[in-house]
Parts: sequence; structure tokens; C-alpha cells
Amino acid sequence: MDQGEEVKKARGGARANAGRKTVASEQRVNDIFLSALKSLKSVDTDDEAKIEFAKDLYNSQRGQIFIAEHLFGKPKETVETTHNINNFDIKELFTIDKDK
Repeated sequence: MDQGEEVKKARGGARANAGRKTVASEQRVNDIFLSALKSLKSVDTDDEAKIEFAKDLYNSQRGQIFIAEHLFGKPKETVETTHNINNFDIKELFTIDKDK
């Protein structure tokens, strides 16, 4: 095998430990964090721990933004699509003849 084939073989394809974690693995991590929050906040239920955590988040501006984005969704971003170079408008290339 020459060097070119080795480079091709190293790219793409299935790799060990690649991809999304299993649902059980994600749930295990969530359980660990909830246990830590319950211990830290001295509460008994998962919901109480989540509420206390949300209250702590609300005390900072970044936390308020995080909560708002998760409750209401992120605002739509607008992208400027007008590009003029030396009085040339790129939109003129893509106009559709409306007479037809």
C-alpha cells in the first residue's frame, strides 16, 4: 500500500467510539447530575433540584439568556444577502423573467 492509499483509508468510515452516546449512557449522566444537585441544594426530589438550579441560573445575565432561549427558542438570525461590487448587484444574475 502506498502513502496515498493510507491517507484515503484514514479518512471517513466508521471509527471506534464515534457517534452519539446511548440513551442509557445519557440517562446515567443525567442521574449523576441530578443527584449532585439534590445534594448541593439539600432537597429531596429531582424537580426541586431543577427549580433551585433554575433560580441560580436566573441570578446571572447569561443564565437568564439561557433560560429564555430554552423556553422560547433562539431568535431568528438575519443574514445580509445584498452584495454590491463596483455597482454590480449579484441579485441581477439570479432574477427570474416574470414576463413568462
